Amino acid sequence: MDDYLLAAQIGRFLQISSGFFWTITYILVIVQGVKDRKVGIPVAAVCANITWEALFLFVFPIEPVQIVINAIWFLLDCVILVLLLKYAKSLSPSPSLILNKYTVLLFGLVIAFLMNFAITVEFHDMIGKYTAFGMNFMMSLLFIDMLLKHGTKGQSITIGYTKLIGTLCSSILFAFIYPDSMLLLTLFILIFILDVAYIILLRSRLRIKV
Repeated sequence: MDDYLLAAQIGRFLQISSGFFWTITYILVIVQGVKDRKVGIPVAAVCANITWEALFLFVFPIEPVQIVINAIWFLLDCVILVLLLKYAKSLSPSPSLILNKYTVLLFGLVIAFLMNFAITVEFHDMIGKYTAFGMNFMMSLLFIDMLLKHGTKGQSITIGYTKLIGTLCSSILFAFIYPDSMLLLTLFILIFILDVAYIILLRSRLRIKV
């Protein structure tokens, strides 16, 4: 019984820690975005995040602590969404494709919600682990792509570290809950490698810039 309680307490600590560091990440993205007048999260990642939070806040609520965390993330992502619309001249995926940014965002949100919903139902994943870590992997790739293509505006080393720590906490938690999941383990490792690579690249770019 004592071992069970200890495991439960460690799990709760990791859950809250992940929620805390990701909340700090979103706040720092907002602050840096206002400062640089550019949001440091790609539009695809914003659409994926906000629809995941809406799905597991309103459609498939998980449990009280995670509901609170999801609500905080959802509100912060709404702010990021507003900043994205405010500062982005265009959200078109290609310069040759001229589309209204509101149209692009609407399509992005609809597609992201449908994909999150479909994966959740298909894999009977009512806590959103596959979609969450899948999105995290996508974000890690997009952060590097954004840095290489568009420079350092909207980004900071602190954002990189808080994302890494927040994801690491949730990765450790789910590694203990699902020790036999090869898919999750692969995602944990790849996300960690990409997040470390992003921090190294960003530090190098900022040093050159200075």
